[in-house]
Amino acid sequence: MNHSTHALPAATLNIQNYIIEQFEQARARRTSTLSLTANENVLSETARTLGQNRHYDRYLFNAQTTAGHRYAADFNGMQVEHFPEVEKLKALGTQAVRSMFNAEFVEYRVLSGVHCTLSVLAALTEPGKTVLSLSPGSGGHFATGPLVQKIGRHSLFFRLRIDGQIDLADFDKQLQALGYQPSAVLLDHGLTTRAIPVKPLRDLLNRHGYHQTLIIYDASHTLGLIAGQAFANPLDEGADILQGNTHKSLPGPHRALIVCRRADLARQIEQNVSAALVSSPNLPGLLQLFVTLVEMERYGQAYAQRMCANARQLRNALADLPGWTVPPTDTHLLLLESALSSHAAQQLNELGIRVNNKRINGRDCLRFGVQEITRLGITNEDLDALADILRNVLTGGTNGTERICLTHICHRLNRIHYSFDQEPCR
Repeated sequence: MNHSTHALPAATLNIQNYIIEQFEQARARRTSTLSLTANENVLSETARTLGQNRHYDRYLFNAQTTAGHRYAADFNGMQVEHFPEVEKLKALGTQAVRSMFNAEFVEYRVLSGVHCTLSVLAALTEPGKTVLSLSPGSGGHFATGPLVQKIGRHSLFFRLRIDGQIDLADFDKQLQALGYQPSAVLLDHGLTTRAIPVKPLRDLLNRHGYHQTLIIYDASHTLGLIAGQAFANPLDEGADILQGNTHKSLPGPHRALIVCRRADLARQIEQNVSAALVSSPNLPGLLQLFVTLVEMERYGQAYAQRMCANARQLRNALADLPGWTVPPTDTHLLLLESALSSHAAQQLNELGIRVNNKRINGRDCLRFGVQEITRLGITNEDLDALADILRNVLTGGTNGTERICLTHICHRLNRIHYSFDQEPCR
């Protein structure tokens, strides 16, 4: 249970004023804060406005329209409201997904990355079966192993080599030791600075005769890059499922997507979600997701290319940082390895640069993501200035001007790029 250590106002004070004042006081801080966290992004105002209005704070069931009616639908024998305008927007979003991922089937109703994984594994694997997933020590999601066990499957981890690739020889030994076909292999990498080819893994499974083992690729961090054709599409290389949350390199709301090309898998997922895991999928967030997908169809390639270019520029500016190892990157993510990463993350967060630190293969690192500052239109000049701030903080060479410089950068990042916001509205 949650508990608070913050003092609350006396009962005689106006609680409404108290709530408003807390966030008004924080507004200046928030507008002069820059996010380099890898797990967040910013919605366009077009998407945000569509989702944030009282007319769509409503249930949206997976219902069938009643014959001869526009606004009446049937859901499990119950008459409910139908939203034809939502269906039109959904059709645009579905068209965008099919175009960007070259996949026919998409499930929108999953509410987060973990809910996405739960839904896929519950639908496509059976209790008692084995699921292999990426070890948290190699960048796998911390919740995957416990989730697999909680739903009655057997969880095993595999690791990546020091170069970030699957250790196929070690994986082969695991399969031999297991002695039977696993139900699924889940790739859920949270520190993806280079692609992990799926085809060699698929070929290895096939050599063992494990043609039915599903490869589930969680692209939560790289979904926007795949959509923008700056990162290989795992479905092209033999993955059966492409999934991920939609608020990282894909700049949407806190939700998730499941995409596949096989009708049988899509049918099992749809039936499982409908029967057990979702009643109403949170209509405001769904509207925001549809808008974001259509925006990405139009602007995604330019956005993805710019994300990768910004990450390379920042990496090059920090490559010779004393006391830090900064590996090259092919994505929007940047890892800065050092035993000082935890302390550095504290310093940067206090300064106003939002970051987090992680561990990979036993090494401490800062994990930067440039997806949000890219969507906010950061220039090469401001990126160089940001690199100077980071260099000063990470080497202990601060001179007191970093906060002022950071505020100037933040105030220039005041518009959402690669979105419908930049287009005139009739």
